[in-house]
Amino acid sequence: MKIVSLSTLAGASLMLVVGGACAEQYLPEIASKAPYKKAYAEMLSHPTWVSKAQGTASPVEKVSAEGKSFTVGHMCKPHDCADNQLIVVFNADGTKSWGLLATRPADGEAFSKQLLGNPDSVVQGLLNKSFSDNNPED
Repeated sequence: MKIVSLSTLAGASLMLVVGGACAEQYLPEIASKAPYKKAYAEMLSHPTWVSKAQGTASPVEKVSAEGKSFTVGHMCKPHDCADNQLIVVFNADGTKSWGLLATRPADGEAFSKQLLGNPDSVVQGLLNKSFSDNNPED
């Protein structure tokens, strides 16, 4: 009987240690350690054509919205424009930018859209208009 009680107690203690170890970890800690570090970096990274601005593009446009001037540009992944697009809006002096990254799975489903740079409603409108202008059938 004593042996069963000791093994039960040891098992319960081990469960508490394992459970406690998980409860004491925080995102900044695990995001800097393997295997989490790689997954975290991949989540935050963008394809090369986006991060290095090496896509197929059309000329930028100067536009105005609510009394402010902006520059709007459209770019897509080379050889895959139909499914991978980036629209970028710059403020008048080019010191701030916002984007809309639109990607579509190979099965032709709807675009998945990701806003970049925390645009306000005015800039979101410019991003969405540019996307619509470049994708009249979507």
